[in-house]
Amino acid sequence: MNSGTKALLALTALIVNSTVTAGQSCGTPAGIGKVWTHADAVLFTSGVLNVDADGAPNAYLLDGKGLSYTCDGVVAVENGKRVTPKTHPKDWQQKCNASWALATKTGDYRGVAIFGFQTDKNNRPLLQEEGDPVPGKAYISATSVVIPGMPEGTQRRYVDALKIPYIVLPPAFVSKYEVKPGTVSVVYRKKTNSYAFAVFADSGDIGEASVKLHQDLGSTPIVRIGGVDRAKGRIEDPVLVVVFPARMAGPMANSDAWNVKIKEEGTAALESFGGVEKLIACGK
Repeated sequence: MNSGTKALLALTALIVNSTVTAGQSCGTPAGIGKVWTHADAVLFTSGVLNVDADGAPNAYLLDGKGLSYTCDGVVAVENGKRVTPKTHPKDWQQKCNASWALATKTGDYRGVAIFGFQTDKNNRPLLQEEGDPVPGKAYISATSVVIPGMPEGTQRRYVDALKIPYIVLPPAFVSKYEVKPGTVSVVYRKKTNSYAFAVFADSGDIGEASVKLHQDLGSTPIVRIGGVDRAKGRIEDPVLVVVFPARMAGPMANSDAWNVKIKEEGTAALESFGGVEKLIACGK
């Protein structure tokens, strides 16, 4: 998840002000950034689709060579305030890297704010342990949705971005439309005339989705940068996301079984919505 308070506030305003009734044409609010309702669905468009690697075991490696940059999930703290891309657009990353290097060297993490992976009560990052996919080599990358029955303080508790097609939704959206963990959605990419099913599994900015969902849409989300595989190959063209708040495919520990459920519920939801033709019409 990327920092985006400004974008989240803008989305919140759209959520409050852009809803239309089900009786209107699906295409009435056409345009990037619009949020509207139609029948039993909530729809929105995004100009790009960024990649979210949260929940992937190799998202945040100790050596910094994970799918995410360390400073995707950490920012520096100066005088009690976070140093973000918004507050320090020119040097936030430099400050983050310096503060992180100092924190890991001294064991004092008060100079950073960690939000991309799990920490203990003293703000120290938690490592994966025995029973997790990469024990001792990676931090525990969390998602806002958890897997029932999985123990706290383990990577297994979170939704794996490499295995589950999920979308990211802002808290304001989740609250207003009563979205639950595992709420089903379908994502349509007009450029390639392709679509894929997904579930809600993480909180953050609009316009982000898991590695698996990008792959299901025919994209290549993991790219080689400086000799390291990074989840940075975003979709650069508009997508339509249709969320079905009443349709669920709740989290499961067995990712294969969960994917089957997502496809079953997604197919049923899309058929009830009006099928692929309706999806294409809404994505114009």
